[in-house]
Amino acid sequence: MYKNFNIKKIAILSAILLFTVNAVFAQHRHKVLKHADLIIQMSEKDTCNIDTMRLYSWTGVQVEEVAKTTPVLGKNGFEFIFKLKNLSFGNYYLGRVVNNTMTDMRPVVLGSEEKVILSGSCAAMQGMKFEDSKVNIAFEQMVDSIKSQSNEFITVLTAYQQNNGKAEIQAELKKSLTEIDFRRKELYNRLKKDHHELAPIVALFTYQSFQNNQKDQQQTEGQYIGENYFQFADLADTNYVRCAFFYQSIKDFATNLTQVQLSQEQVQTYLDATLVKVGQKNPQYRSALLATSFGVMTNNKKLFLKYAEQYQKLYKGQNVVLDNFMDQQIAQLKSSTEIGDEAPNFSAATPEGGTKSLKSLRGKVVLVDFWASWCGPCRRENPNVVAVYNKYKTKGFDVIGVSLDTDGAKWKGAIEADKLTWHHVSDLQGWKSAAAALYKVTGIPNTLLLDKNGVIIAKNLRGEALEQKLKEIFGE
Repeated sequence: MYKNFNIKKIAILSAILLFTVNAVFAQHRHKVLKHADLIIQMSEKDTCNIDTMRLYSWTGVQVEEVAKTTPVLGKNGFEFIFKLKNLSFGNYYLGRVVNNTMTDMRPVVLGSEEKVILSGSCAAMQGMKFEDSKVNIAFEQMVDSIKSQSNEFITVLTAYQQNNGKAEIQAELKKSLTEIDFRRKELYNRLKKDHHELAPIVALFTYQSFQNNQKDQQQTEGQYIGENYFQFADLADTNYVRCAFFYQSIKDFATNLTQVQLSQEQVQTYLDATLVKVGQKNPQYRSALLATSFGVMTNNKKLFLKYAEQYQKLYKGQNVVLDNFMDQQIAQLKSSTEIGDEAPNFSAATPEGGTKSLKSLRGKVVLVDFWASWCGPCRRENPNVVAVYNKYKTKGFDVIGVSLDTDGAKWKGAIEADKLTWHHVSDLQGWKSAAAALYKVTGIPNTLLLDKNGVIIAKNLRGEALEQKLKEIFGE
C-alpha cells in the first residue's frame, strides 16, 4: 500500500499487453446464470459514431473478448443489448469501438442479476450510471473508498517520514495513520457483511500501518511489510483468478520489498512465501508469478531473471507478445556485463584441443582477460598479470584468457613466449569471437574480475590497480 496506484487506470503489464483497464471484481462462487441481459441505453438518438460495443473478461494477465453487439434504436435513444448465456459471476469490461478504434472501457459486474442497465450519454461512458444494480453501485462506491484511503495513507506516511526526529509532529501523524487503519478495517468488515462478494478485493487493500502495528522494536519495516502486507487476504482463494487488483497488489508488494532495507535473500524469501500461499495449482498463480516478475524488474534484475525464467518455464506459449518480451529481457540480462551482474557463461576450445567453460571456475576469484597475440598493449600488460597470478593462485585466484586471434600457431606461440600458465580459450574467429560478442567487447585489452560466485566486481583493472584489488580480497 505504499506505492500509489490509479484505480481509474491500472496499466496491465505496462505497455506489454497494450491494454488499460479500470478496476476489477473478484469472481464470486455463484451458480452460473442461464441467461442475463446487459443493456447500455443512450440518452440521445445518437451513437457518437460507436461501431460496436464489446464485452471483455479478465483472465489473470489480460482481457479477452467474450461478446460484441451493434446499436439498435430504442424508445428514447440508441441501445446496445447483450444477450448473455451461461454467464459466470464476475467482473467484465465494456469497451466501445469508434471508427474501428477502442476509445473507452468501463468495468461492469455481471452474473448475479438477470438484468443490468447502464444509461447516460454516449459521449462519456465513465459518466454513465447503473440503474437498480446493487452490486455495481456498491462496487463503484468501494473503488472510490479504496482510492481515497490509499491516497490519504500515502500523504500521511510521506509526511511522517519527512518529519523524522520531530516527535510531536510524528505523534500527530501516527494518530492519522491509526484513523486510516480503522477505516480500512471498517470497510473490509462492512463489505464482508453487506456485500461479501466484494470483500476479497478490499482485503488486498486493508494494509495496517507499520507505525501502529510493529510487533516489537527488533522488527524492521521491511520485515513487517513482508509478513503483514496481505494479512486480511486469502491469496489461495481462486476468486482472485479474474481480479486485476490481485495482479496489481502482488506487483506493488514485490516493488515495495525492493525499496525497503532488506537483503536480496530476505526479499526473495518473502516473495517465495507469498507465491506458496497462492499455490501453484491455483489458476491465479500465473498472475501472481508474472506480477512478482514485473514488480522486481526495475530494482532487482537478478530476482527478475529468477521469476521471469520460472514464468516462462510454466507458461510459455500462452501469449506470444508476452513470450517475446520475456525472452528478450531474459536474454539481455543473461548477457549483461555490468558490475554486479552474474558473468555470462561461455565455452570455447583450449590450445590442447579440449573445451573449457567459464562456469567451471566457480569457487575462485577469476580474471577474464580478452586479448590477442597481435595486440601490443595486451602483450605489455601480460607480465603484470603473470606477477599477480603467481602471487595469488594458491589463495583462490585464477585467470582465463580469451583470445581474439585467427591464427592458432601465433596464439599458442604468444602463450608460451609470455609464460601465460593459466587457462586459455579461443574459437579463432578474431573480432567475430562468440565470447567477445557475448561480452560486447569492442577493444582489447579488456578484463573483468569475478568473485567466487561468478559476479562481476570490477572491470578493466590493470597493473597496480589489479594488484591492489586482489590485496583487498586476499590480503598480503
